[in-house]
Amino acid sequence: MRARTLARRGTPGSSDGTRSGSTPTPGSSSGSATGPGPATGGRPVAGGRPGAGGGSGESGTAVQPRHPVRRRAARFWSDVLTTPGRMSVFAVVAILVVLAGGIVASSTITQRQSYHETLLAEVEPVANASQTLYSSLTIADSAANTAFITGGIEPAELRERYLQAIADSSSSIIAAAQGLDRTDTESIDQLAHINAQLATYTGLVETARTNNRVANPVGSAYLASASALMQDTILPAAADLYDRQSTSVGQSDREWSSPPWGSFFLLGLAIAVLVLLQQWLWRLTGRRINPALGVASLLVVATFLLTMIAGFLAANDNAKGLSEGAAPMNELTRQRINAQKVRAQETLNLVRRTDPEGSAAERAAVLGGVRDTLTVYLDDEEETGNDISLDSHGAVTEAIEALDEWMAAQNRADSRYQQGDYQGAIEISSGQDAGDSGAAFDEFDESMQAAIEEARDTLRTRIDNARRTSSSGPDLIIALSTLAAFGVVVGIAPRIREYL
Repeated sequence: MRARTLARRGTPGSSDGTRSGSTPTPGSSSGSATGPGPATGGRPVAGGRPGAGGGSGESGTAVQPRHPVRRRAARFWSDVLTTPGRMSVFAVVAILVVLAGGIVASSTITQRQSYHETLLAEVEPVANASQTLYSSLTIADSAANTAFITGGIEPAELRERYLQAIADSSSSIIAAAQGLDRTDTESIDQLAHINAQLATYTGLVETARTNNRVANPVGSAYLASASALMQDTILPAAADLYDRQSTSVGQSDREWSSPPWGSFFLLGLAIAVLVLLQQWLWRLTGRRINPALGVASLLVVATFLLTMIAGFLAANDNAKGLSEGAAPMNELTRQRINAQKVRAQETLNLVRRTDPEGSAAERAAVLGGVRDTLTVYLDDEEETGNDISLDSHGAVTEAIEALDEWMAAQNRADSRYQQGDYQGAIEISSGQDAGDSGAAFDEFDESMQAAIEEARDTLRTRIDNARRTSSSGPDLIIALSTLAAFGVVVGIAPRIREYL
């Protein structure tokens, strides 16, 4: 039994013994995976690169060349940091600042001169034409009413006054249209509207005149329609046109009433740069004086003084033109318009046979305001508290005296009307004898026109003075600044050559 068991187990080294844990020999097919296999035999693979497959060989990376622009920039910066380079940069900055200051100062003065010429040739004449247009229209309406209340065939002087006022109105429309900016479509449309309505007005007046000559009562209705057209449509349009143009004159003059501060700043900066440049060269070279740079500094100082004097003088003339010319002219024109409205209402009341008592208080208030305004522009500064006088030829004094006579004549005419003396009221209102309302108003209106012309002359004289002050400035400033820039080049070039 035992022998049979031993025979079944077999002897050591048999084929079954290999499954019982025998150790394989080196090089066998079942060997460890770390051992070299028969395919490679431990030899390197043909064609393999050194260091491939986990080798430790050092890779050789090629160095890229630097970009040419960077090399040039680096070289330029290194040159700038040298003493000659810093001198060159400082000189270029000084030249640019000097030229910039001269160019800005010259262009500013040129702009102001161009503005003055435009104001004298276009803007102010349009404003004056607008003022003349309104006054002429009011005079025409007043003359038409006065001629009508005389009855029958009107006096020749009243007819001539009316026709002259209409002609002046037409001339003013043409003058204003020629001077207006083509982009100001609103003012152009207003002028066209006034011109069209003026033709309608003159037609109504002629119809009223024809009926009045044959004693047809319907004539007063036509004249009332004509006067209503003038007061409600034509005159408001003319007043709006005048307000716009006079405001334009004031705003334009006010814009240029300040000195050219920008030019002052740039020229002052140029002087400071030149002074710093000379001090830096002094510390660097030991030379205290650089003649060329000193001359350049003096030229820039001269440019600064020239610009300052021209700028302040022109600004002063502009400011005085605004305060002594434009403002008084505008105020007197408005008061003249108010007085003309009162005169038109005075004559229209007689045409309509309206009791003047209802409008007497308002009339007195308006004319009192006119008198107060005129008093401001008298010569007596201590009494008026105003240093602006328009009475050098006595125009304001004459206007005040005529206004007082006119107000007294109105009161007499009102008294005659309230007493039932309608014809007596007409004679006082339309009469041209001393003490009559018509004569007093004509004298007042002429004096007001003279005072307005004096204010206008002051405005135009001031503007022309400002224009002539800066007439030769731009060319001289450019020449001085150019010479100063050349002086910087002459002064700095020898110092740079010393380092080359």
